[in-house]
Amino acid sequence: MLPGGSTHVARTYDPPLYVVRAQGSHKWLVDGRELVDYTMGHGALLLGHAHPSVVAAVQEQVSRGTHYGASHPLEVQWAELISRMVPSARQIRFTASGTEAAMLALRLARAFTGRSVVAKLFDHFHGWSDVVSIDLDSDGRPFAPPGVPPPLTELTRVADPTAAAIRTALADQSVAALILEPTGAHYGRVPLGSEIVRAARTACDETGTLLVFDEVVSGFRVAAGGMQEVLGLTPDLTVFGKIMAGGLPGGAVGGRRDVMELLARDIAHPGTFNANPLSAVAGIATLKQVAGGQPLRTADAYARTLESEWRHGLESTGVAGQVWRLSSIIHVALDDPAAHARLPDELRRQGLDLLHSSAFCSSAHSLADLDVSTRAFETALVSAAKLGG
Repeated sequence: MLPGGSTHVARTYDPPLYVVRAQGSHKWLVDGRELVDYTMGHGALLLGHAHPSVVAAVQEQVSRGTHYGASHPLEVQWAELISRMVPSARQIRFTASGTEAAMLALRLARAFTGRSVVAKLFDHFHGWSDVVSIDLDSDGRPFAPPGVPPPLTELTRVADPTAAAIRTALADQSVAALILEPTGAHYGRVPLGSEIVRAARTACDETGTLLVFDEVVSGFRVAAGGMQEVLGLTPDLTVFGKIMAGGLPGGAVGGRRDVMELLARDIAHPGTFNANPLSAVAGIATLKQVAGGQPLRTADAYARTLESEWRHGLESTGVAGQVWRLSSIIHVALDDPAAHARLPDELRRQGLDLLHSSAFCSSAHSLADLDVSTRAFETALVSAAKLGG
């Protein structure tokens, strides 16, 4: 019925994982098993599953209508919240997903600069659209994955994440935009030094290239104002998603007024579910909570403690590997590739669900979850190491 038995490449588990209910930091499977959840809607649920304020907002709105086919006050309120939290987002245009937001940001950049080429950094993820799916093969040559037209390798440049490579990629002043994850590839799994991001800002300024921050994951999580607040850097455009929609579908592009106003005259941007009322109320309810700062502080504090416990788990079991953290996101990597590949399945057997081997912590995780997660991690480490050996 479903190709590969899944609806998302990251949800292909063996055995399959089917969830019937989720609340707070936990979810329950069709077979009755209960998991402590660190996938958290692929990072979209900073407040946890079914947060009361989000549930109440959506329940009230669904009785008023789910799609007006017209503008409504909620979209203005939602945009104002985002703009107050992220000052670089002077104007906002909503989309139905982060992938669509990245597509729109690059179209805006091309129209504004009159250039056709875009640039990205190696292994940085910006959704599944064709233009950002170009990457480098093992020999460092651009390649198009199956289904993506090979000629797009002429229109998308991929640079190694170094200041020198970025300058080279932009040097001929033919690039409309450089898009990057300001955290580093895959929400900080491959960290990107702040000096590289600063070098990117300088190179863009020198060549007339627009700098696009992909804050789909980092936005409203690493700080209320995203990674750009942490770095003290201002992009020309920002791509948003996940937390901004409170667990419902949604994305957005925000940025400079002179660039964004192209949407008012030159660029036709449709989208049946852009800023739909249900996503809007979920986003508003979530961002109101996040703007106060407490959910971020709570999730960060929990992640800091869990990071320490999991590092101790590596030491106590003697399994070689690393644990590191970006705000409330924890990454795990075992030195043995076979053991690392087995770790997520072993963690699920012990009652924890991670996104691959990264844990998204929320303000709903508790001290009881911490105790369970510490013990489960050590048991899973030993099992993964034995199987890997």
